Amino acid sequence: METRKRSGKGVVLGLLALLFLGAAAQGELITIAIEAVVNIAEDDGNYLEGKVNVGDVITGYYTYDLSTPDSYPTDDNRGRYEHSQSPCGIFLSVEGIDFQTDLSDIDFIVIANNNYNSRDSYIVVSDNNTSSNGTSPDFIVWNLKDYTETALQDDSLPTTAPVLSQWNSFNHLRIEADRKYRIDATVTSAVLIPEPMTVILFGLGGLFIKRR
Repeated sequence: METRKRSGKGVVLGLLALLFLGAAAQGELITIAIEAVVNIAEDDGNYLEGKVNVGDVITGYYTYDLSTPDSYPTDDNRGRYEHSQSPCGIFLSVEGIDFQTDLSDIDFIVIANNNYNSRDSYIVVSDNNTSSNGTSPDFIVWNLKDYTETALQDDSLPTTAPVLSQWNSFNHLRIEADRKYRIDATVTSAVLIPEPMTVILFGLGGLFIKRR
């Protein structure tokens, strides 16, 4: 229990630092805090030292910029938003191991497809990453699907956190290093984080993200 408390505080410290560094440069940031439960932990080479197991809780957040242009501006059903500047990216922590977008070489994409291929899709993917134990993931991806085509109203970047009850068709978070390890999880909580200055004030008050 104490380990998870420390991990939660570390997530917020990372969040505060990331927001503080980027807030002055970018004024349209959206940050979503997430929590997930591990369903599969494959690590035959012991790269994760046996620390991550089924049932463990992943905590973290991701940040994107509402001013990022759509890569498909003429397609009303597909929204693809490619981010290459700090502080955009994702940070996840599980059992003392941190995985995050490499802020020195950001390749972070948010996809919002509305009524495309008979479904709504919301995908967050980071292709350049680092880790605290030196076994950097090849990709980190969170994929939501809704085959009722009601979760999204358009293909723009959402200004709120995904409402998970609207994405019952598919909810899959993966952290993977090819031929090394794979962590699959289901996201159980997604919450919009307040504006940067509010978060900083919360941090100074000693608050931290709690499990919901």
